[in-house]
Amino acid sequence: MNQQGRQRTLGILESFGPISLDRFDDRLRMQKLAFLIQGVGGYHAFAYYWHVRGPYSPDLTRVLFSRRGDDGAPGGGGGLAGPDRELAGRVRSLVHGRVDDALELELYASVWYLAPEGDLPEADRRSIIDTMEWAKPHFKRERVAGALAEIEAFRRDARTCSTRGRLAARRQRSS
Repeated sequence: MNQQGRQRTLGILESFGPISLDRFDDRLRMQKLAFLIQGVGGYHAFAYYWHVRGPYSPDLTRVLFSRRGDDGAPGGGGGLAGPDRELAGRVRSLVHGRVDDALELELYASVWYLAPEGDLPEADRRSIIDTMEWAKPHFKRERVAGALAEIEAFRRDARTCSTRGRLAARRQRSS
């Protein structure tokens, strides 16, 4: 995992508001936001593993706690440059702006973690929903199914945009 990617991921986290580690929900929020930043195209800065509350990175926890200043708060942020601003916008879009809602972030990060890339057969969708029902009974099946459908649409749109960008670049090079 590269240091620059970690710093940029932390900068994006700070753009969502102050990084607080005081409450469990604060730490959960940081974990899920960082995971989603990576998922929507960000830097592969931290390794994630499945945990009771979804994807979890022990390295991210260590980094966040090591950044705590004398006042007990992690280091300060600042403005974001274009690509990082875009990544923050993608995460906001995916979770409908609910970047302060730890439970919503847990839902989206967990479904993202469980759902493989690409078009999913119906049997795979049912398996993901069943897994979430078993592992996280506090989420209703319908809500999980909705989040899964949104993630699939988000990924499909991202693939389409990426393909269009590559095609435009090829056309420009060949002219």
